[in-house]
Amino acid sequence: MARPQLELLSPAIRARLAATDQMHLSKGERTDWTGRDRLHLVRSGWLAQFRTLADGRRHILRFLMPGDLVGLTAQFSGTEPTPAVALTEARVAAAPVADLIDPSSAAALQQACVMLALENVREHEALLSLGGLGADERLAALFLTLFERAEARDLVSDRGLRLPLTQQDIADALGLSPVHTNRMVMKLQRAGLVRLKSEWLQILDGPGLQALAQWPRPMAWTRRSDQGSARLADIRQAPPQPERKVKRILVVEDDQLLALHMQAILRSLGFAVVGPAPSLKTGLRLAEESDEIDAAILDVRLDQDQRVFPVAQTLQRRSIPFSFMTGYSDPDLAGFEAPVIKKPLDDGSVAAILKRLIH
Repeated sequence: MARPQLELLSPAIRARLAATDQMHLSKGERTDWTGRDRLHLVRSGWLAQFRTLADGRRHILRFLMPGDLVGLTAQFSGTEPTPAVALTEARVAAAPVADLIDPSSAAALQQACVMLALENVREHEALLSLGGLGADERLAALFLTLFERAEARDLVSDRGLRLPLTQQDIADALGLSPVHTNRMVMKLQRAGLVRLKSEWLQILDGPGLQALAQWPRPMAWTRRSDQGSARLADIRQAPPQPERKVKRILVVEDDQLLALHMQAILRSLGFAVVGPAPSLKTGLRLAEESDEIDAAILDVRLDQDQRVFPVAQTLQRRSIPFSFMTGYSDPDLAGFEAPVIKKPLDDGSVAAILKRLIH
């Protein structure tokens, strides 16, 4: 349920979405989408879908992250998708549903049913939280939900994530007043469960937060611990491995759709993918720490007006070849003397660049 809905779509549908125009939203900008007959994909940034009551109160129904889809339920409900406000700078792609989902295809209909079923589960969990949990339990459940979804998108590091929500946003999602929300945040922090400061949420005591929220699923720290023990046992028991033959390509791309598209291209060419890294911070960490990178493909312009050049400099220092990837002309690229893959992506151009990078 935490995985991006984008990953449930077939490669062909992803390719169609990749070719559509993008809508750019500034922080605080509202979108009412563009009708019931379109499917919208969040390619980068965070948004919040909301309803406004007659007396002016707002209730946030859903926080949107990269890879989330909007508009599928509207195909069957006869209503417009609920409006959303951008919590950060965001990019959204849209295309007519008829161009994406063939009603005569059993596989396409099965994809739609799976996505609708997952939305139904999410809404049931939100209803249970609002109707059956206390204020502190609700807040704990919201933090875990956001953490679980962000972790599935590789937006988490050191049990923390950038959380671009105001306390008003949190209050509007939980049905609380901002004052009560602030008290609950302070309560969780005093209990040593979380730390929330300057839009950075860190989980300090994962099991404790799960117990408070009556959380039903194992979380990332549990899985990592189990996997780490399993890997250690494998290392102790396994014989020496043969020399690695598959070349590994680091991908840094903040657009969830393009990252998956590039991943599919590289795998079709016989490469393994490191990442994709959705941010400068994650890309820099992988470029510095990974011992098995043969080459890299770097999106130039990342979220929050960041550019990928620190990653390129790290790769240069390690003598790892790389290519930039961009849809714009940029005079600063000349200083690196690296090849450039032009967007929109083309399998042939990616293959040609990698042939130059890896001899």
